[in-house]
Amino acid sequence: MQKIMKTTPALRSQRGAMFGLDARIALAIFAGLSVVAGMAVFGTIRQTDVTSLVSEFDNISKGYINYTFDTGIDVPVGTSAGQGVRALFENTATPTIGWDGPYITRSSADHPRFGTYEIERGFIDVNGQDPTVTTGGSVNGAWLELTSIPCEIAQDLETTVDGASGANTTGNLRYPTVCNAGNTGTVYYLLSRTM
Repeated sequence: MQKIMKTTPALRSQRGAMFGLDARIALAIFAGLSVVAGMAVFGTIRQTDVTSLVSEFDNISKGYINYTFDTGIDVPVGTSAGQGVRALFENTATPTIGWDGPYITRSSADHPRFGTYEIERGFIDVNGQDPTVTTGGSVNGAWLELTSIPCEIAQDLETTVDGASGANTTGNLRYPTVCNAGNTGTVYYLLSRTM
């Protein structure tokens, strides 16, 4: 009988230890699930950025086309950053004949997260990562430039706009940055063939 009394306190102390082990297993499971959930949220945020940028590019492209229809000229490209895009939402100091804007709903050429928008001239028919410095083409185009895009988002934009991954030298979206995690670069989106 004495032996039974001695083992009972030992069994009671084991119950607490078993509960502690259960709690640690549960915490490990919750930690693993939170990592998986965090990765899913990060991927969703990145896809939201891509969708938002494609929508902005499309809206600026429509504004560019409406500007050229109203004025009969291409959007002027200036020497200061954002001057071409600025012509789409404000009539400049020297008013443009036929300007009936604003053509886009922006109040600045600066993007809240990814640098500055600008309109550049370049060739459509020449393969090149940066269409504004490529020479030898015959089909001129207007390109929307946006600086400071993370390279991972630039790759996703390429897939969304052109349907290809890694072919950043042809198509309607181009970017010159070799993609290394954490790098940023400039992307070029084709707005229209210039007049």
